[in-house]
Amino acid sequence: MAGLSSRLRACDSALGIIFIVQPNGRLGIKEIQALDGDGLLLDGISHRYLIECVNAVAAGKKWIDHKILQHLLMPETQHQPMSSLTGRETEIADLVSRGLRNKTIAQRLHVSEGTVKMHLHHVYEKLHLGSRAELAWVAHGKGAERPGTGLI
Repeated sequence: MAGLSSRLRACDSALGIIFIVQPNGRLGIKEIQALDGDGLLLDGISHRYLIECVNAVAAGKKWIDHKILQHLLMPETQHQPMSSLTGRETEIADLVSRGLRNKTIAQRLHVSEGTVKMHLHHVYEKLHLGSRAELAWVAHGKGAERPGTGLI
């Protein structure tokens, strides 16, 4: 599939490419990088997420399904139940990694800004991250190493 993106972009460099992948597929950071797409969805995604992805890609942004994000952030080798993200933490991690501010996230989720900060703090602790930049780095597959922190 990696060559497909290159061939499509050769025909139209402004083309936004969205891949829909199977939920049981083994998709790691390197595989996502090799796809070189602008959007990445799991097959069977809700219409709301499909529309959100298409709109983001049309606006020139990158978009990744939050379930894929959760899989990348919580590798199978980590079996400690206390360290897994809750649904809300995953949702907030996804929104933060897309560049949304705490205030915007709070408004979108109908919670207080303090609640967003609390969930974000838990995400950082569970994933051993120190900043929004590291979260975005991990979430959007920029490689196996975070800048200045060693291996993930």
